[in-house]
Amino acid sequence: NVTAPDFAERFVGTAVSEFKGLDILINNAGYTWDNVIQKMTDEQWYAMIDCHLTAPFRILRAAQPVIRALGKAETEAGQRMMRKVVNISSMAGLFGNPGQTNYAAGKAGIVGMTQTLAKEWGRMNVTVNCVAYGLIKTRLTGNAAEGGTAHIDGRDIKVGVNPDLMAAMERGIPLGRGGTPEEAAGAVYLLCIPESDYVSGQTLVCSGGLTGF
Repeated sequence: NVTAPDFAERFVGTAVSEFKGLDILINNAGYTWDNVIQKMTDEQWYAMIDCHLTAPFRILRAAQPVIRALGKAETEAGQRMMRKVVNISSMAGLFGNPGQTNYAAGKAGIVGMTQTLAKEWGRMNVTVNCVAYGLIKTRLTGNAAEGGTAHIDGRDIKVGVNPDLMAAMERGIPLGRGGTPEEAAGAVYLLCIPESDYVSGQTLVCSGGLTGF
């Protein structure tokens, strides 16, 4: 549970213990819990903010001393090691989406966090970027008629999209379809390879050509 108060320290500590360093950090845990604003509860609001914004904040805060110490040691040894942070946003965070005030607010916040840390961490040879996804076909976007749920933090959250709505959404995508998880991962990969060492503070939209909702 990334929202647990002690998760960040355990997560970073395990990475250092198991791999003796921390080179690439991806903040990608997430889910949706939708409602129109007049029906949205405080629990729904904070669940999305805690997962999509507070958890990445805590993880990055815990990682900073480790990354700083590693970078300092490398500099003193005459080496330069580029490290990568990729945060995950959404087109909902860039353009909004009906029924997702909570989710969109969290995803918009991660864009601001990305841009800020790109400025703070550049001196440590760290690039900090963001990927904003459009429609990616996962269990969260499956067929709602099948009554799927995800058990998250003791709650059963309804998941899925109405098939007619899904078809309409796909028709609006220039590539004509939603993306696969592998394609989604590819966008993150681009920001983790050496060829992107001089790219920082950016939000890459991975949407099949869709430029707004």
